[in-house]
Amino acid sequence: MASRRFYAYYIRGSQLALVEHDNISGSGQTLGQPSLDDIGPSGALSWKSPVKSITDGIEIEYAYSPRYRINDTSVTVAADSYDEDGTGLLKIIDAGNGLPTSGVTYIVISGSEKWNGLHKVQTLNAGYTILETKYNGASVTEAFTVYTDVSAIEDETDTIDLPEYLTKALVYYVKAKVAEDQGDIEQKDYNIREFRRILEKHESSKIRGPRVMIPGGHGIR
Repeated sequence: MASRRFYAYYIRGSQLALVEHDNISGSGQTLGQPSLDDIGPSGALSWKSPVKSITDGIEIEYAYSPRYRINDTSVTVAADSYDEDGTGLLKIIDAGNGLPTSGVTYIVISGSEKWNGLHKVQTLNAGYTILETKYNGASVTEAFTVYTDVSAIEDETDTIDLPEYLTKALVYYVKAKVAEDQGDIEQKDYNIREFRRILEKHESSKIRGPRVMIPGGHGIR
């Protein structure tokens, strides 16, 4: 019978790290990365850098709120190369002249080895687009997809693309920060608790499968 393995992840900056649950005492094991040593009390239960191979894959469900939204994923252009524009900026090229020449402020690149993500447009031209992304190098032939119907968050006047339920959490967070600035610690603590409560409920709603509730020692059975 195959033994169970338990995994978790944590985020540091833009990096996502995977850790494995280990119930062996840290005192009886030599770890390759001491910085990921025991976290639990007395080292009985801990999360450590994975040491076992996974041959059939592992699924990670991860959600985040990006700084942009692709309004229509069918509005794309197949670019075929990129180059420097001569002033240290990135120029993406489409030999078929499919890139728009007006009405585009942001684009999203997908399928590139180096340039995936959101980019702000400097100038639009027939057959090529110059971005505000810095690039100092030679011409590179590479096929990638360019999404041109994109909305991006620029300043406080923009609409944040959040689920309706999470907008309530955002209100509590703002109230907590205002209360903190005013020195009202009681109101700050209350609002931050409500903020975290809503976040936890939203995250738990993503868990699939049956829920099991176990009564306490003095509960009705």
